[in-house]
Amino acid sequence: MSARECATAPSAAPSLTVGLISLAGLPMPAWASSVEPSVAAPVTGVMLVAALVALWLAKRRADLALRQHQASLASLRQDWQAAETRWQAVVEQSDNARQAANRERDRLEQALFSSEQRLLRHLECASELVFALDLDGRIQQLSANWRQALGVDPEHLLGQSHAWLVHSDDLPACQQIIERALASRRLQGEVEYRIRHAEGDWHWHAARVAPLFDPGGRMVGLLGVARELGADRRPDALQRAHFDALTGLPGRILCLDRLRQALLQAERHGERTAWLQVELDHFKSLNERWGHAIGDLVLLEVAARIAACVRRSDTVGRAGGDQFMVLLPAVGCEREALEVADKIRRALREPMPLRGQRLALTSSVGVALYPLHGMDEDELSLCAGLAIQRAKDAGRDRIALPDRLPDDLPEILEAA
Repeated sequence: MSARECATAPSAAPSLTVGLISLAGLPMPAWASSVEPSVAAPVTGVMLVAALVALWLAKRRADLALRQHQASLASLRQDWQAAETRWQAVVEQSDNARQAANRERDRLEQALFSSEQRLLRHLECASELVFALDLDGRIQQLSANWRQALGVDPEHLLGQSHAWLVHSDDLPACQQIIERALASRRLQGEVEYRIRHAEGDWHWHAARVAPLFDPGGRMVGLLGVARELGADRRPDALQRAHFDALTGLPGRILCLDRLRQALLQAERHGERTAWLQVELDHFKSLNERWGHAIGDLVLLEVAARIAACVRRSDTVGRAGGDQFMVLLPAVGCEREALEVADKIRRALREPMPLRGQRLALTSSVGVALYPLHGMDEDELSLCAGLAIQRAKDAGRDRIALPDRLPDDLPEILEAA
């Protein structure tokens, strides 16, 4: 059949092949009857191709989405497995840490037990009497050798106040050293006292106390170590007369004796000797405001500062209260004595840290010189007292000589 005959055949059904798919058997759309055969066949083929392309694209997108979901699921599965692995590692580490902590706790408990056993054995063998007090002065612990020292079972004394054992005349001294330990948070020197024995007599003891702290640094009590001095022990009157009980400095009697010896040497060699008296300004008001425990700490600090201002060959003593004495043997001249006096005055003006505060003090210093102001210890002591009064009358925080205020002191010190 020729091409013309094919184009004009009225009953021939349209036939189209797309790839390997034959479209000859597909029913003709209704609108195709109104379309020229030469036009209908290509349009129908294009539409079918477009539909197949759309189906193919939809399937491709569905396959892509499926692969993406599968990839996401695989990633989630990997993340889950990794998280499970990490969790197992954490659990294992936690178990290891717990086991290590248990081992360390057991080791520390064993070390503590061993330490306590050694301490108990040491206390049993030691001659010293160990005691612990709470902040209110109640007995918390006593070493076993207190049984022999007191004649009673130490367990019966736990919870009792220390005042129940100490002689009433010695109680103020004991209370004072306890207050100083609490205020300074440091070890305190020995205090002598009488303690009640079960047989009714009193035995002399000497003790040192130090504050106890918890791991956080909070003060929780006091630890003391005492020694027996004997049933017939009495305080050494000579020792107490020659040395100050609080500061340990020479007392007035010993200082005047040393002044007497220095004057004999000065007379023999034609030298000068200076006698200084130092008094703190308004110390009574400080005691009333802060209490005697703080006052004692101030006096201890003052004693240390004065001692740091002089030579080892000089003597620093305490006459009592807030009065201190300084002996400068073989002093070269008046200017040298005034230099030392000014050094002391300036040292005492430096603020003192007490209970988290800085306490400021001033002092008045009287200077008397041999042979200018006196020929013996009595005259020099009297003149130094007059100089102190002159310094106080002039407004305190000053240095004075018996006959005048050294108004030229800055020039003297500058020339030095």
